[in-house]
Amino acid sequence: MKKLSIHQIELLTFFYNGGIVEFCTSVSPKLGDYHFPTEKPIKFSKTVFFSLARIGLLKETKEEMEFGIRWSNFSISEKGMKLHNELEGRDENS
Repeated sequence: MKKLSIHQIELLTFFYNGGIVEFCTSVSPKLGDYHFPTEKPIKFSKTVFFSLARIGLLKETKEEMEFGIRWSNFSISEKGMKLHNELEGRDENS
């Protein structure tokens, strides 16, 4: 796997600590809008988010319909948890 950037690691850590993001996935004026149901990461970039999702470190966990608009919840995947644990182990050994 390609080495992660500092921004990718920071966002992965947010999700590792229980973070969730909700994205509008309906073709509507809200398509691509997002919000955080609980806490918000210090920094958030859709580009970084999509790069983590594309390589399987984040996954869609639930879909909800709100006034006919679909919102998809994303959280860390097993692959993301495993990678985060490996990264933490490297930091401890440094």
